[in-house]
Amino acid sequence: MEIRKIAVIGAGTMGHGIAEICAIAGFYVSLNDVSEDILKNALSRISWSLEKLYEKKQIKEEPNQVLSRIKTTVNIKETLENADFMIEAVVEDLDVKKDVFSKADSIMPKHAILASNTSSLPISEIAEATQRKDKVIGTHFFNPPVLMKLVEIIKGKDTSEDTLKETLALCKKLDKEIVIVNKDIPGFIVNRILARVVNTACMLVYKGIATVEDIDAVLRYRLNFPMGVFEVSDYSGLDVFYFIHGIMTKRGFKARLCPILEEKFKNKEFGVKTGKGFYTYPAAGKYQKPEIPKEKATKLDPAIILALAINEAAYLLREGIATKSDIDKAVMLGLGYPKGIFRFADEFGIDRVVAAIERLKEITEEGIDPDPLLIKMMEQNKLGIKTNEGFYKY
Repeated sequence: MEIRKIAVIGAGTMGHGIAEICAIAGFYVSLNDVSEDILKNALSRISWSLEKLYEKKQIKEEPNQVLSRIKTTVNIKETLENADFMIEAVVEDLDVKKDVFSKADSIMPKHAILASNTSSLPISEIAEATQRKDKVIGTHFFNPPVLMKLVEIIKGKDTSEDTLKETLALCKKLDKEIVIVNKDIPGFIVNRILARVVNTACMLVYKGIATVEDIDAVLRYRLNFPMGVFEVSDYSGLDVFYFIHGIMTKRGFKARLCPILEEKFKNKEFGVKTGKGFYTYPAAGKYQKPEIPKEKATKLDPAIILALAINEAAYLLREGIATKSDIDKAVMLGLGYPKGIFRFADEFGIDRVVAAIERLKEITEEGIDPDPLLIKMMEQNKLGIKTNEGFYKY
């Protein structure tokens, strides 16, 4: 199938960014939203972004030429008819998404593929709204799509191999790095691992084991993360994390939301966007990097912060949800980690990770057990770098 026209439904931050990268790659794009004002704002932001990319010589084509390939309309029929591929980027609400997919199914040509940019909802649930479940797939882009290289491609339980192949080919044309999620689980790779890190860090603060600064100092100065976990949470929005966590736990993700996050959500302390989250900012929407003293980095074992994230990664690998290399690629490109989660596990030592998981069970009074894969590795003395073999060989 030759993809010529791409329909993008939703012109918010993600939608207009996806429309922009599709146009840069040479595709004709029809961008849809509910109001002309939203579409006007989207075009203005795309135009600004293209000018910047052109100035920095990151695109060769003149901005106006790229823009000429994007048409905007509030008429959803106009957007969808004759499109070969749809990327839905509306709010993270199952009913709203199903409504879009139902309309797309009835309007779009039979050969067309229907993709969702959902960050956490199972693709199979969205596909229920269509008569072409084999042609429904997940394409989770990261914010901002123009700069972030990663796309998680998620197979629903009925997604065909042809649909997967076509979607892979499209994302490669968009110059993206791809990881494949073979089984349709909520949160996919990146958000499940992030949820473990955020919730663990928050519980350590809630239980009085460490302060917000202690934890972010460990990540920044000892593990070389670009930002601490509380910095990232504030930057992304604690409301976003709250909703994603809810979507995942409703569908079997085992984790009690940290009470501090619950409280901040109720108080509308969402982070940078409201001027206050775990840190306080100069004003709503004004980000300023928090000052975190380096000496605080010695107060906590880094393994305890990442233990449940490593456990989650082991589960994803053991269940065949994603490959080892894709899981490591996802955390590096999607979360900005300096190395893959399995590399951290091997550096800490699998025995140390398992001990940290057991310690967290005591601290949080929650029953998350070490994954069977980690237990098996301990039995086989595959403890990581210190025994020359863990998730990798040394």
